[in-house]
Amino acid sequence: MNFKETYRHLNDAIVPDPKMAEHLLKKAGTQPSKQMVKKRGPSWFKTAAAILLLCAGLNISITVLAAHVEPVYQFLYLLSPRAAQYFMPIRMISEDQGIRMEVVSASVHENTAEIYISLEDLTGDRIDETTDLYDSYSIHRPFASVGTCERAGYDPVSGKAFFLITLQEQTDDWNGHSIQGDKITFSVAEFLSRKSTYEDLIVPMVLTDIPEEPPVKEVTLNGCSGDFEAFDIDHVTNALVPNTIVDILPSDGITLTAVGWKDGMLHIQTALKDRMENDNHGYLWLENENGKQHSVYSISFREELDNGHTVTYDEQIFDVSMEELSDCTLHGYFVISGQKTTGNWQVTFPLE
Repeated sequence: MNFKETYRHLNDAIVPDPKMAEHLLKKAGTQPSKQMVKKRGPSWFKTAAAILLLCAGLNISITVLAAHVEPVYQFLYLLSPRAAQYFMPIRMISEDQGIRMEVVSASVHENTAEIYISLEDLTGDRIDETTDLYDSYSIHRPFASVGTCERAGYDPVSGKAFFLITLQEQTDDWNGHSIQGDKITFSVAEFLSRKSTYEDLIVPMVLTDIPEEPPVKEVTLNGCSGDFEAFDIDHVTNALVPNTIVDILPSDGITLTAVGWKDGMLHIQTALKDRMENDNHGYLWLENENGKQHSVYSISFREELDNGHTVTYDEQIFDVSMEELSDCTLHGYFVISGQKTTGNWQVTFPLE
């Protein structure tokens, strides 16, 4: 019996006994040693054959395991991407949590592969024109390439959102039709929808009565941006003490939490609900008849509240004088996601 016949024979095996699968997972659960990686064979075929023999001894189908047991698939992919993708069965549709993900088309031209997929809500209205995969997707392929995924459109009639996966050549493996028939596995763990975008939100605040040297406290930063190095900002620094001043948009959880003059600069602090969970984000700027003035740098830190919730605060620092501020208004740009849906969607398809 040749390799392909053996593979087909094993592919017809029933779902493995749970104890057998657990035994295999214990073998596959540890990370391979450096010695193991160095001695890996030059051919993906040899690696696949070795794993095939192991599963044959346990009377388990590689395809069943690769398709239904994520640790096994990841272990196979770690050893050899070509082996892992070879054993993955073709699956053009995946449904979970009432959401269907489907492969619409896949094609190869020159040094680029393009794949369109769709998302559709079968039970509700969690899919809309703002649906975002939130960087939760992964693209597994048997060849070296750079992969991206972006929203391609939304059809209000069918209620489907479309996404374009693009793979571009990274090595000489891509040679004409050499990847024709190779299988790609695309996975999604969560997505965001019902997004509201506020392009130019005027913050209702009087800028002529700002306290000098407001109370501060030491915080550990989880992020910073802008020219913070010029101001010698370390990962532990002082920030304004949060205390709700203005609910900019209460329904969307955008709150102005502190403002004041500190070290001769204007500090304005905001808090966004579900910042880390829903990718809510935004920024402020000052504006007068001469145009916009943005912050020179900003810092971000988190605090756990008494109710167990965690709040992320963003503090922006503006290099502006009190005289200049008297002619300014405060504006903001914010993106707020109304819903996050989690699940497990995975499709595997050939490039044709």
